[in-house]
Amino acid sequence: MYRVLKSISILCKLALFCTAAATFHTFPAAAPPANLLMNGSSVFSAAQLQAFQVFDDEQASQITARSYLCVPFFRVFNVQLPAGYQLAPDEAVAVSGDHQALGAWSIAKALPLRAQNKQRSQWYLRQWICASRRVYYRYLVYALSADGERVLRRWEAQQVPRMLQTYEIYRAPGTDTFGEAYPRAVGGGQRLERGWLQREYAIELKFIWPQHLQLSGESRWRLKLKLLSLIDNTRIEVARYAYNRSAFRPQSRQGVRYSDGAVVVFRLSQPLDVANAFRLTIHALERAQPALGEVYILPDQLRGSRGILQLAVQHAASQQVIGQLTLPYLVVRPLARADAINLCTSFQRYWPNNWPTLDVGNRGLGTSYHQSSTALVENTIASLLAVVRAKGDMVQLDVQLTRDYVPVVWRGFGFYTASSEDAAPPVVDRFGLRYVLIRQLSYAELKASRVFMLKRWSLQEYTHLNVRNASQLQRLFPRLSEVYEALPRSLGLIVEIKWPQLMATGVLESTQTLNKNVYVDRIVETTAAYGCGRPLIFASFDADICSMVRLKQTAFPVMLLTTGRTQIWDAYMDLRTHSFLQAINFAESAELLGTAPHVQNFQHDQQLVDLGLDMLQVVFLWGGDLRNVQLLEQFRAYDVTGLIYDHIERVGPAEWKRAPFFEAPQLLEVFGRQCVAIGNSTTVLGAKPTKPTIWPKMR
Repeated sequence: MYRVLKSISILCKLALFCTAAATFHTFPAAAPPANLLMNGSSVFSAAQLQAFQVFDDEQASQITARSYLCVPFFRVFNVQLPAGYQLAPDEAVAVSGDHQALGAWSIAKALPLRAQNKQRSQWYLRQWICASRRVYYRYLVYALSADGERVLRRWEAQQVPRMLQTYEIYRAPGTDTFGEAYPRAVGGGQRLERGWLQREYAIELKFIWPQHLQLSGESRWRLKLKLLSLIDNTRIEVARYAYNRSAFRPQSRQGVRYSDGAVVVFRLSQPLDVANAFRLTIHALERAQPALGEVYILPDQLRGSRGILQLAVQHAASQQVIGQLTLPYLVVRPLARADAINLCTSFQRYWPNNWPTLDVGNRGLGTSYHQSSTALVENTIASLLAVVRAKGDMVQLDVQLTRDYVPVVWRGFGFYTASSEDAAPPVVDRFGLRYVLIRQLSYAELKASRVFMLKRWSLQEYTHLNVRNASQLQRLFPRLSEVYEALPRSLGLIVEIKWPQLMATGVLESTQTLNKNVYVDRIVETTAAYGCGRPLIFASFDADICSMVRLKQTAFPVMLLTTGRTQIWDAYMDLRTHSFLQAINFAESAELLGTAPHVQNFQHDQQLVDLGLDMLQVVFLWGGDLRNVQLLEQFRAYDVTGLIYDHIERVGPAEWKRAPFFEAPQLLEVFGRQCVAIGNSTTVLGAKPTKPTIWPKMR
């Protein structure tokens, strides 16, 4: 008798819980009728049953009044940290998912877990969930700021989150390993990623030039950075570049080894309202010897987004000046809408290695202002659309900002112009022109400028494509938003962010006065609003730009463009761009998707591309030599990720390819999750609505 009464009581509680949990569902729930009976056949109203038919057309005949909207089950989340992974004292573990009970991918609403042992290596949580479909979830590590807000440190970034089926109410929960899921699936395996900046900002102190320290007596040192504050609210990490060992790690007690020509980067993360001072101690390589000197870095010295510090090296005991340190720095601040980014998915490392080698049009059909001219002007919408007709998979374009921070598509840092007044004398040679930079003009002034180019040592005017009656597809300086709206989503994009570099000779490529954080933010925000939902990779020759885009968001992957060792291009001062190997090390350190080196880096040994592919990084090749069909086929045989070249309509895939790779609807649905991850949408573009599981009435 007791068992019968107990079973009746349980059924009544389940029915009440399901009725209450209907508010979590996305369906419009009608008010229950007044004569709703718990033990009768009338469980849902006619309007609610009609809502089921919208999402379950195949089984409409099976929908009856004896169906439930959701099934409640008690889930126990058990997770253990992988071997060697240790949490900081201020860090904890939480779980987030696509269900409202799990916080709907929000960091602030994620459910914290409880530690099971003193080592804090095993965590658990018991949680009621009422669902009519499968539930996806991820684990994350977070810390609390001084204001009590959560700061994301690490999170599981598999393309497919962990999955919980509704029928698992009958299955005993197992133990998950933090960061490891679906080892045999594409996009699965071990994948932990650094969180994006929200309530913190990052400072990078960079030893990236051939020589930084002017200190007599030693050529190899140990460097150690220390925080000069009573409140230790700053994390210090360091990366010393070596193949497959370049990731950022917590600073050791002994510091990090350094010598001229090595690459060492300190990264400091601290709250937005905190400004600390630091001391860099310089030791001899032998640990027994005392410190050689000290360098003090004050908060007011780190101004703007970037700069170069000239610091005196003082003797550790006498405080006398014994040398000098030249140290470039970078300050990375979060996006204005960083809270809109969520844990839905990450594309930072998503590029399956079983995809074929992709054909990428260089600025459309290729360069048009120099010797290898094309039928269409480069970086115009018409030239970019021509890649689609040539059955190219992706297209590369150049982006930079005007004085009023409008992203426009243009290759060089400026152009030649002349007075547009009617009384102005005609231009007959280059001496009647003046060179103007894009960043010196507002967008309105840019669209009213005359445009000249030196083509094959002759002067040619392109003003008719700018200020006169040109079609929108052929216009110069199209806005980035217009390009996104004009190109189909099945055409992949490599968006190169232009920024002048410091050459090895000490001369700048060009001058740039715009704020670097705002510069990057405007491009990312424009892409989030107009360009999400497509295969898109940010790229730049500036390594700091790559680091900034990576730290600010997680929806769009980033790769480093590099000349490396070539006979064509002059070398940069930044050692991270001097070779393909150093570019690989930087991509590992900054957690980038990969690199895009010049093809001449492999003219003597094409198998060098394996150095990047073995690290599970993408390797795109570019260069004028790739117009050779035979060379293109050779690199396809080495399974490079993509080939960026001119004249894709002549030597490209139009003759042998049926359609571009990204025209597959399944791939467009995958990249549609970018819009959800960046906070621009709540639904995946092109995805069908999830059908609820229909459960019969429990007896």
